[in-house]
Amino acid sequence: MNDIVFQGSEGQPLTNSVLVAEKFGKVHKNVIRTIQGLITTAQNCAVLIAENSAVRKMFVETTYLNEQNKEQPMYVMNRDGFTLLAMGFTGKKALQFKLDYIEAFNKMEKAIKEVPTLPSPIDITVLKQLVETTQVMAAQINQMQSELTRQRELPTIPTLQNPLLSASEQRISPRQCKYYTVKQMAKALNSDPRDLNAFLEYKRVQEYDNIKQKWVLDSSLVGRGLTYTVVYEPVDPDEEPREYMVWTPKGRDYIWELLLNEKRKYQENAKGR
Repeated sequence: MNDIVFQGSEGQPLTNSVLVAEKFGKVHKNVIRTIQGLITTAQNCAVLIAENSAVRKMFVETTYLNEQNKEQPMYVMNRDGFTLLAMGFTGKKALQFKLDYIEAFNKMEKAIKEVPTLPSPIDITVLKQLVETTQVMAAQINQMQSELTRQRELPTIPTLQNPLLSASEQRISPRQCKYYTVKQMAKALNSDPRDLNAFLEYKRVQEYDNIKQKWVLDSSLVGRGLTYTVVYEPVDPDEEPREYMVWTPKGRDYIWELLLNEKRKYQENAKGR
């Protein structure tokens, strides 16, 4: 029964005048004439101006090749078009045929709804960009992990600190202690320092002080030995010393661990998909 209704190019269930004529035992040219009469009636009736447009959407004129391989006219119609056409078919058999068509349309509509829709070209492009981005991130994190392992194998250099000051309060000269800048760490990751700063701000490790116009450690991490304050003495005595927050080896390891955790989360989410 499903062969009397088929799926159109836009996914809608359709039938045509040839199938209708065969199913109802009608002469095809008479079915064509009936359809043309419906269209003409809608065109000539002023009251049915809106209906005329609707009727034209129900029937689309096309052609097919008959048994003699000759091109003949044919109409393709949607469910509404068939309903309008079948109103003029009467008799006991006609009623059964109408019911058969209704069942076929219902089955086709159900089958169409059950077919999963594929992503649009735009969705596929966005998905491809997302995959490429995550692959770059994974490569950067892998490189960072190798750098972390290498740095841990290096001998640690003891530094002198004032026991009365936390690391974030410890002020040092540029060559006094071993420290790391965001720029240095970002370079090790083949990343942009701005991206690393944004990541640390997102993880509530640091925040930007608009008054001092510099990054400062989040108050929840003060006293944990993660940062120094490097003091640059100006050549010009009239200039004020410049101070910058830098990261201790412990602070660098802390940042590395944050990035590794992000990598693990990404891998777990990828497995869950």
